[in-house]
Amino acid sequence: GDEAHIEPLEDLMAVYYRSVGHNSTLILGLTPNPDGLLPDPDVRRLAEWGREIERRFSDPLAATSGEGSTLELRLPSPQAVNHIVIQENIKNGERVRSYRVQAYQDGGWTEVCEGSCIGHKRIQRFETVLTDRIRLNISDATATPQIKGFSVYFVDAR
Repeated sequence: GDEAHIEPLEDLMAVYYRSVGHNSTLILGLTPNPDGLLPDPDVRRLAEWGREIERRFSDPLAATSGEGSTLELRLPSPQAVNHIVIQENIKNGERVRSYRVQAYQDGGWTEVCEGSCIGHKRIQRFETVLTDRIRLNISDATATPQIKGFSVYFVDAR
């Protein structure tokens, strides 16, 4: 009965970053009508949201995976970067307790973000940097880190 209230796309993206992007479950809180259907305005907004997630994260600038405390991504040339997505192989448990991400700029490494948990998926945004190398340094883990995916993106939030 609240078809007049449809969440703005930017608010839904904020929910996505705070839930999925922080190794959590996304709960939409939508209820079907008595016929078992979602209202058309909600369906249209959800489709728009899905397209926006795909636009932002379907085409990484570079991606890798591996084991150990350091992973480095090399880009073919200096590019603007402002997002990373990291995923652990959680089949063997969440191992990473803290990490830092650095970009190579002006002949040295500069920290762009840090975190304390990866798990299934961690998405981090940071100020846009121009770089041809991004490095993930895991500083604390309960066992050898198993990174299922480490990818970098430039997201134009529009």
